[in-house]
Amino acid sequence: MPATGAKDHDAEKINSNASQLPPWRRRLRRVKLPMLPVHNQEGSKGLTLTTSKGHVYLLDQFRERVPLRIRNRSVAMISEFVGTFLFMLIGLGGNSAVINDSAVATQTGGGDPSADPAKILFIATSWGAAVTVNAWSFFRISGGLFNPAVTMALMLIRAVPPLDGLLDIISQLFGSILASAIAYGLLPSGALAATELGDMTTVTQGLFIEMFITAQVVVAVFMLATEKHKATFIAPVGIGLTVFACILMYVFSYSPLSLFAVAIAQFLFHNT
Repeated sequence: MPATGAKDHDAEKINSNASQLPPWRRRLRRVKLPMLPVHNQEGSKGLTLTTSKGHVYLLDQFRERVPLRIRNRSVAMISEFVGTFLFMLIGLGGNSAVINDSAVATQTGGGDPSADPAKILFIATSWGAAVTVNAWSFFRISGGLFNPAVTMALMLIRAVPPLDGLLDIISQLFGSILASAIAYGLLPSGALAATELGDMTTVTQGLFIEMFITAQVVVAVFMLATEKHKATFIAPVGIGLTVFACILMYVFSYSPLSLFAVAIAQFLFHNT
C-alpha cells in the first residue's frame, strides 16, 4: 500500500511539473517520430520527445535506438570528415603564407617555391604539423587516415573493412573539397597552389616520385600505427615527420586529396 501511494505521489508531481511547462513543450511530449526497429527492452518503436525539468533529450533516445554498428560508423565518418577538413585547411593556410600573390610580390628572389629552400621548409612544416595535430586528435576515433591512398592500402591488408574504407574515402573527399573551397574564399589571391610538374620533370618521373612518396607515407602508417607496439600512441608524430620529409622532396603533393580538392575548388570558382 505505501508503494502505491508513493507512485501516485510521483505521478501527481510529474503532472504538476508538466502543467507548469510552456504549451509548446507540452505538445512536444506527445509527438512521436518513426524510427529504426527498437533495440532496447521497452519495446517502443517510436521516438518520443520527452522532457525532464524542461529539457528535451532527443539525441540520447536516438542514440539508444540506432544499431551500434551504424552509430560507430557514423562517428568514424564524421571524424574523417572533420579531421580531413582541418588538416587541409591548416595545410593550405600555411602553404599560402609564401605563395599568395601579395607575398610573392614582396619576396626577394621571386616567388617560385622550388627555387627557395626556406619556402620549401615552411611549406613542409605547415603540412607536417597539420597532419600531426589532426591525426593525434582523431586517430582513436577513426584512425585519422585523411588520405584515400592510405585508406585503400589498409583495405588491401584487411585492416579496414571494404565498406568502411569506402565510406571513409567519401568523407575525406568531401572534407578536403570543403576545406579547399573555404581556403579559396578566406585566403589571399593565389593562395591555392595547383601541383604541376617542373620544367625538368617528365610525366614518368612525376609518376614514380608520387608513387614512392605515397609508399613512404603508407609504410609509416603500417609500421607506426597499424602494427601495435608500446609507441603506437605517438604514431601521429612519426607520420607527421614522414609527411614533412616527403614534402621537402616534392614541395606540395603527397596525397591525392591535395591534388583533387584544390583542382575542384579552382575549377568551380574560376568558372563562376
